[in-house]
Amino acid sequence: MAENRYNIYRSTVHWRYAMARPHLAFFDARLVFFIVLFVFHIRWWTFAVLVFAIAGFTGASYFNYALENVMRLCRSKLVGSFRPAITYTRLRPMADYGSDALRSD
Repeated sequence: MAENRYNIYRSTVHWRYAMARPHLAFFDARLVFFIVLFVFHIRWWTFAVLVFAIAGFTGASYFNYALENVMRLCRSKLVGSFRPAITYTRLRPMADYGSDALRSD
């Protein structure tokens, strides 16, 4: 009975709802940064950044992408599809053939 006191929705709250995207009205809540930027620095370029961010977040949510997925997609498009099986550090191992290698104790 005590757990019902904290449930303001009068329904069962499940752990899976913790990963839901936060929303303010019908916008993504992560747009607050761009809204605050525009409110405190009202310029045409901040308005353009706000509109571009709203369009980007709306387009991403239309295709069921989260912000993390869009950033990962942009990074993979920028880097390319080549994924080596061996890391670059193992192709040519670091070796120091300085004075310590010549010393025989």
